[in-house]
Amino acid sequence: MKAIVVYESLWGNTEAIAHAIGDGLGSGTRVMSTSEATPEVIKDADFLVVGSPVMGFSVPNEKMIAGIQVKPGSASVPPDLSQTPMRTWLDALAPGQKPFAAFETRVKGPWGKATPVIEDSMKKLGYRKASEAQKFIVEGTQGPLKDGEIERARQWGAELSRW
Repeated sequence: MKAIVVYESLWGNTEAIAHAIGDGLGSGTRVMSTSEATPEVIKDADFLVVGSPVMGFSVPNEKMIAGIQVKPGSASVPPDLSQTPMRTWLDALAPGQKPFAAFETRVKGPWGKATPVIEDSMKKLGYRKASEAQKFIVEGTQGPLKDGEIERARQWGAELSRW
């Protein structure tokens, strides 16, 4: 199976989960950001796994990303703002019939969800949902990931590989 894991990651947490899912899916799985996952690359995949952080109660969009401000002298790690926002990537995705699965990284609590937007967008384009969406917990806005989440992502990837 030619699987591709596509992610948007601001502080590296979603990227780390994406790579763990890719490890679980097995050799030959490509893990790439939304900027790297071009239509040409996607068309050759047999299976897609798509993930995003929760931001502003949903999937990040260009306005949300543009609004991220890092204060000079701040101790926080600057976010990676070079990737295409997930909502923009989904809006540009070509129709298809491949199976897919969705995941999100989020702070624990009632702070919205990204996976319903991913799933709805993919289904409207004809993609087939292959698994229940997964949520991976981040301790605070910038992380780190909650203990055990990387291993849980790897296990989920292994489950998806049997699809």
